[in-house]
Amino acid sequence: MPYILVIDQGTHASRAMLFSSNGEIVDKAKVEIKLQQLNHTHIEQDPEEILTSIITALGQLDKSRLSDTHQCCITTQRSTVLAWNSTTGEALSPAISWQDRRSLDDLQQFKPQEKQIKAITGLPLSPHYAAGKCRWLIQHNPQVQQALLDQQLQMGTLVSFLLYHLISGNPHLIDHSNANRTLLFDLAALQWSEKLFHLFDLPHAIFPECKPMLYHYGKLNFHPIPVTAVSGDQSAALHAQGVVQQGHAIINIGTGAFVLAPCDNIITNTDLLCGIGLTTDTSCTYLLEGTVNGAGAALSWAEQKYPVSNLFQQLPDWLDKEQSPPIFINTIGGLGSPWWKSGCPAYFIDDQSASIEARFVGVIESIVFLLQTNLEQMQQHINLQQLKISGGLSQLDELCQKLADLSKLPIARMTETEATAKGAAWLAAGCPSDWHKPQTEQIFLPRSQPELVARYQKFCHEIHSL
Repeated sequence: MPYILVIDQGTHASRAMLFSSNGEIVDKAKVEIKLQQLNHTHIEQDPEEILTSIITALGQLDKSRLSDTHQCCITTQRSTVLAWNSTTGEALSPAISWQDRRSLDDLQQFKPQEKQIKAITGLPLSPHYAAGKCRWLIQHNPQVQQALLDQQLQMGTLVSFLLYHLISGNPHLIDHSNANRTLLFDLAALQWSEKLFHLFDLPHAIFPECKPMLYHYGKLNFHPIPVTAVSGDQSAALHAQGVVQQGHAIINIGTGAFVLAPCDNIITNTDLLCGIGLTTDTSCTYLLEGTVNGAGAALSWAEQKYPVSNLFQQLPDWLDKEQSPPIFINTIGGLGSPWWKSGCPAYFIDDQSASIEARFVGVIESIVFLLQTNLEQMQQHINLQQLKISGGLSQLDELCQKLADLSKLPIARMTETEATAKGAAWLAAGCPSDWHKPQTEQIFLPRSQPELVARYQKFCHEIHSL
């Protein structure tokens, strides 16, 4: 039986997984990586550490199965940016994280063109995306400046750096779903926008060539396995169960949280993101996406502020007992959709006598509240009938139940938490119709929770006043 390899490079770890031809995990390895938060806006990673972690994870997989692996998908965190030398492949900068907002002030000059940018890219003007980070590197990094003068500069999102190093021949390529997160990609034309290169004063020549998500990218250096698909992590997660039914939204909760739903055409009259669901040489599907920056990242913030032991073992009990937690204004990493605000520190309201346990519950509720605001925006364009949830924090029953109560929608929690890798395997396999469907672990049906609704309304009022 031939196998499918997935290289899943995330914010905190790189994973290598082998799937059977019908979508079941048969082997996996994980190597953790560091995230350096230099201050509240500058967040970086070491690109060499990321590359080494992938090679290490691949080395831990069963070699006999690898020798019988015929397809591979590489999926990565999106909007993480770096520069490298086109001749040597040497990284010329840190990998500037998708969470990084150092270009916020620089991007203010483009506010008059914000509607035009949204119409072309499907994205708001935001420092989270690649264009501002690329401008920052060219303006502030001497190595990048010298390489540009020497015509030896290549720049792009993390996936392009990995493709350069992992695939024979050092290609300079990017898939449509990752290119879409740069503020430089024309969503309708499925190609770079010369108008936006000119607007942001960035040279087209240093950026990779755009390719469909399903495409023969070449063969891996270390194992001669064809890379048949490349995808951003959330576009891959959308396909964890194969083709997504209309009216269903997928929620994936990791460091950030994302709400994804397929749509038939480009929708830009929204405060959500419009992006790429799937592209081949002959077809394209789109998606609407809501983004919450402070999901797992918000819990990490709380752990630093209120150190506790065995947090994830204690959270279920705290969530069950704490009925009136303080409201947490969750601006960790900046407010994503639908507000798109940066800079305000996170804080609690009504917390004068709140225990540490109650504050952690307030943080969990804030993730639910942020997801709900995105669902409300999505329902203006899509008639949602059911939510499917996955990711690490989805294992908290009360998080799922609170979201069902607020959204008034049934929520199906899937047994498998590796949504990104599962979707990536489906893409690499060429989108088979007989894909293994994960079993539903539990259905959470909506209940009447007026106190939760009241806290949500107070949360929204506070956010709008920021």
